[in-house]
Amino acid sequence: MRIRFGSHSELSWLTLDIIDKIAPELIVNFDISASKVPETTIDDRGRDFINHDVEAEKALPFEGQQIRMRPMKELTEKLLSAPKVSDDSLCVRLATLVTRPTGTTSAGYPYFERRTFEQFRDTIPYLFATGARVLEALTILVEAVDEMDVSTEARDNVKRGCRVAGQMTRTAAITAPTDLWLMRHILGVHSQWGIADRLLEGEAIHPEFCRVGGGENRSWLDAEQLAIDLHFLLARGVVEQYDESFRIAGHSRARDLLAQIGPVPEKEPIPATPLWRKLFDGDQRLKTSEIEALQQLQRSTPGIPAPRTELAQNHWLPTVDEVRIGYLLVPLVLGLRANGLCRDRGVGESISTGELAPNQQPLARIGLDILSAAGWVLGDGDQRMVTRLGARGFARAPGPFGIIQTYHPYMAYAPKILLQGRSSVWVKRGENIGASQDANRKTFRRANDALDRFCEDTGFAYRVFIEHAIGRGEATRQRFERSGEEDIRYFGADLEDAAIDAAEQEQRQGRLPQNMVFVRRADIGAPQKLLRALEREGVDPRGAVMLVGNGFHEVRDQTDQKMAAVFKGYHEAGIILLFTEENALAVDDLRATAWNTYHAGFKYVHEKSGQCLRPASPRP
Repeated sequence: MRIRFGSHSELSWLTLDIIDKIAPELIVNFDISASKVPETTIDDRGRDFINHDVEAEKALPFEGQQIRMRPMKELTEKLLSAPKVSDDSLCVRLATLVTRPTGTTSAGYPYFERRTFEQFRDTIPYLFATGARVLEALTILVEAVDEMDVSTEARDNVKRGCRVAGQMTRTAAITAPTDLWLMRHILGVHSQWGIADRLLEGEAIHPEFCRVGGGENRSWLDAEQLAIDLHFLLARGVVEQYDESFRIAGHSRARDLLAQIGPVPEKEPIPATPLWRKLFDGDQRLKTSEIEALQQLQRSTPGIPAPRTELAQNHWLPTVDEVRIGYLLVPLVLGLRANGLCRDRGVGESISTGELAPNQQPLARIGLDILSAAGWVLGDGDQRMVTRLGARGFARAPGPFGIIQTYHPYMAYAPKILLQGRSSVWVKRGENIGASQDANRKTFRRANDALDRFCEDTGFAYRVFIEHAIGRGEATRQRFERSGEEDIRYFGADLEDAAIDAAEQEQRQGRLPQNMVFVRRADIGAPQKLLRALEREGVDPRGAVMLVGNGFHEVRDQTDQKMAAVFKGYHEAGIILLFTEENALAVDDLRATAWNTYHAGFKYVHEKSGQCLRPASPRP
């Protein structure tokens, strides 16, 4: 078969995708220095790559530069011939991807081209235990290419590919479990109300016209709440949308999920975090009923799944076991975090039942078994070893895990909510405070860095610093460390007393400035509440700096007009506003990114509670 590129317009990504489908092991690279457009021949087997220089039929649109395609098959074959690579089936699968061309962003971060990203996402199992194996396999590939006689360019390209694959895997360790925790609850409730069976039978579920039950008990489900559920399942690939209705997705894993995940057993606690927290707290003793509840996690079908060994897959949809692992992992990690047991867990360090719960080691072993299934630790028995994936998880997962699990009342009362709406359920923000601090620490550091650069570049000076939606005051703590309190007055505001109570405790312990004034019951969507508090303190708001981390999405009943009015209120008061806010990616974006963002779950819990995440870009 002969493919000829006669002009720049014919050399498209679509054409390269066709080549990739014909011969996926052939790597196409671009050399923007050749003087002629190549004619590329692929033989009938689609394997041998041969370049023939021919005169260009048309000049390319950039002056003096044309494109030559060069094969990288030789590099792939060299990498596959390395002993440690050829002996590991996962290394072999990864080698054909990381030898493909990578790109680099303006900030210096490498990335996969779209087709490579999609093939990694769909064909490489990178969740939990197989994710831990992916990280080990990537280490082998980097060591192998370092020992090979190849060009610096080729070696660096492989390392960039390995870095991208590793980052995708490490990110998924943080972002996937909460989506899976939610999925287990949602699918369980849909099984309870018979929605799962109806989807399995091929029925299209229309949220506006969905009735459940029989006879006198036949009831309409709440259309808004059912739509929120189904859009989450759409974002996670379980269903497809047809106009306003939803049908089961075509992949066999979607059928497995709907058929095999039933209601959460009555004896399983929602959430399990308080029990894990109590178990790992050496000063507390579990009641018999609490011990039985933790044991139920191990007994319930399918129990604690064994680490996955099967590598073959053609879609990123989770397996039933992966949903189970995410469901078990999230509350366990939060129980560990509450007792300071997630800190400083380096690669290769040991973690034992005696360390976790010396008086209840059989229960602690259940926790270790869950961590093993998640790929966070290796080994068996009463002592395990932390993996690369586990070190990342212990360090970074508690924040996102805690933010999502704060909304557990909506999961505990999910059957009732589907019938009656959300009006009877409310989240206590106090459970979210520590998690928000963990998750936002890095973002606040960047925001404070930006403020410092702005002041240095422009000469701007401020004497008032406000943190709204304060939590424990992480943004203020960082500013206090940098600027002290001699020249700056600090204010902290929040709608809920639990957040202000936590911030006042931080102040008493010396982590927040002593001159800081707190404003209680301050709705961030009502600027006048804060402005009146500043007036009472004799403070002119003009030129004050206000930093907000993920606070504006808490404004209820959002509309474009309402949010414009909120920002206008702060603007007219003269406040310099800096905020870091999670935008809701559109469903198509969420499906494309798979497990490399936790926005699907983040969006879901906020919609469940009546909050709104505004899409990053409007969709028609």
